[in-house]
Amino acid sequence: MGHHFGGARFELNVHSFSDPSRALARAVFKEGERTLIGDASAWSEVPLLYTEFLEFEPWKDFALVKIDPSSEQIEPQRLKWYDDTYDKGYQGVVGVLEIPGEDFALISVQRSSRLILHDLNTGMKRGIIDLGDRGGNPALQFGNAGKEIWASDYDTLVVIQRSDLQVLRHALMQTADAGTRLFIGDYAFAPDQDICVVARPFSGDVVGIVPASLMCDGRACRTLCPVKRATRKQAAGRGPVSDQGLRDAPGPGNRHPPGDVVHPENVPTALRAGRIHFGPARAMRRLS
Repeated sequence: MGHHFGGARFELNVHSFSDPSRALARAVFKEGERTLIGDASAWSEVPLLYTEFLEFEPWKDFALVKIDPSSEQIEPQRLKWYDDTYDKGYQGVVGVLEIPGEDFALISVQRSSRLILHDLNTGMKRGIIDLGDRGGNPALQFGNAGKEIWASDYDTLVVIQRSDLQVLRHALMQTADAGTRLFIGDYAFAPDQDICVVARPFSGDVVGIVPASLMCDGRACRTLCPVKRATRKQAAGRGPVSDQGLRDAPGPGNRHPPGDVVHPENVPTALRAGRIHFGPARAMRRLS
């Protein structure tokens, strides 16, 4: 769990599912202090690379923060490629994906469809992956048992082959009127990874797609019971979206108490917690 303090301090806490109230390990990084405390083995189950804006000298910019439990060190690294070619008022650093066994990581930037291959030894740009020029805030994670890298690109999902970093397939998840685009929310895999759920705030739903094809085929595509369509304010994260459809739907997975609310972008968390279930299959071949 990451805690942000406007660039003055960055703190990470590692908790267990069995006792989430207790922090097993903690990392604190602020001006004049880099502290790792707690059970070092707890870091083996969580990412060790993070991007963070650091307000204090000598950084005054986004940086990569590396956690090294073996040496009990917190190691910041400057993003040497993140320079004046970016409009930093509008293009902050979104996040990082560590590639196990490699000496580089993938870093995404706001309003950019290009992933940066960041050299972990030098801090330089080793290369780029062009997702397709949709221009939007890529969220990164692994799919297909780690053989693929998935990225959202505003309104599109893109799948990259991990072995050679080539784009395998992509699909538009949210259509819009001519001349406009509407972004998708978060996405997540079911525990067995046979389906990927994608939140679509402007459609007011969450759809399930087949990872191998990124399509709905009537057999495997399922739609979560619809939520109230998001307003632009809600979709921007400034208001909740009612989960009336989820509360009223029958089935053992319907565990929302009365009055509970779910924002579409929080659906992956609810899915992992077993709080929502899939409704009947719908014969859909094209997302709309």
